[in-house]
Amino acid sequence: MTTLQIEHTLVDADGRTLDDKLVCLNEILRGLGRVLIGYSGGVDSALLVVAAHRVLGEDAIAVTADSESYAEGELEMAVDIVRRFGVRHQVVHTRELDNPDYASNPTNRCYFCKTELFVHMEALAAELRIDNMLYGHNIDDVGDFRPGATAAREHGVRAPLKEAGFTKADVRELARRWEIPVWNRPAMACLSSRFPYGTPVTSEGLRRVDRAETAVRAEGFGSHVRVRHHGDVARIELPAEDLERLLADADLRARLAAALTELGYERVTADLRGFRSGSLNEVLKKGSDEPERAAHESVLDAATRLGVGTAETGAARQITWIRLPGASTARLTDEALRTRLVAAAEAAGALYVALDLTPLA
Repeated sequence: MTTLQIEHTLVDADGRTLDDKLVCLNEILRGLGRVLIGYSGGVDSALLVVAAHRVLGEDAIAVTADSESYAEGELEMAVDIVRRFGVRHQVVHTRELDNPDYASNPTNRCYFCKTELFVHMEALAAELRIDNMLYGHNIDDVGDFRPGATAAREHGVRAPLKEAGFTKADVRELARRWEIPVWNRPAMACLSSRFPYGTPVTSEGLRRVDRAETAVRAEGFGSHVRVRHHGDVARIELPAEDLERLLADADLRARLAAALTELGYERVTADLRGFRSGSLNEVLKKGSDEPERAAHESVLDAATRLGVGTAETGAARQITWIRLPGASTARLTDEALRTRLVAAAEAAGALYVALDLTPLA
């Protein structure tokens, strides 16, 4: 759906404003009576929880999973928000990793995660004699790859934000108005989303990813940080401005390489396309989970042609990597050059193109 934004006033192409949608949302919630709301602490579920509390008061109860797949501090942040708004809250302990269908990390992994949560919510609803369960799904989510939506349909979980026509921009704007602190927070998928499909999700791996992302943020990078866990290879994703800062600073690259190596990674890389949400879904579109052998040769040829200088390349764990002398790496701060290098590799079948942070001697 096309939207126009004018001084924080969102208007759909059909003329519906955010205030119109809020009236609709309130009517939906009012008709539901007592509800349980799946609540992760993200902006969608936080807005839905606060909206339901404003309409239903004590009859709206937020339910959060205490799961190994969430980063350290996420649960505490979620609890802080509901306390701030006076929302009733229940925490359930989920055990996704005990389910081999989840731990094997298939493309529909999120289906098994949401199913685990909804089964716990069903038990709580029966105990509290509550008929309706809700979750934070908006209309912009409809076109995405969302296996969790299948689980919601199977368990009769409703999505009032979607029913009322809320876009992601609507959600963020209303959350801003209501001073919900995560209104401008980037989407934070669970830590399992850092594992390429087919790579088993383990407790050890989840903690390693969590510590790795903490180490990257400790260097002054913001919330848009991902460390993709390709087995013994780490692939760091940063927004373009942060990536260029990393490429320009040899000492920073050395510190990150050392920190992540200490956590157990044998190769530490930075994705040359930078941060993009859901990058591990790209393999679903390309139809292969391994880079072509020709890809790293194309990177080497392109590096020579573009004047990057001496280079070493290879492929491992879905990644086509390039290793350069420290003095040459700064040339990759040129976005146009970086784009051409990546394009050459992708044309030859590369999935992810990344710089090895350990310089070529």
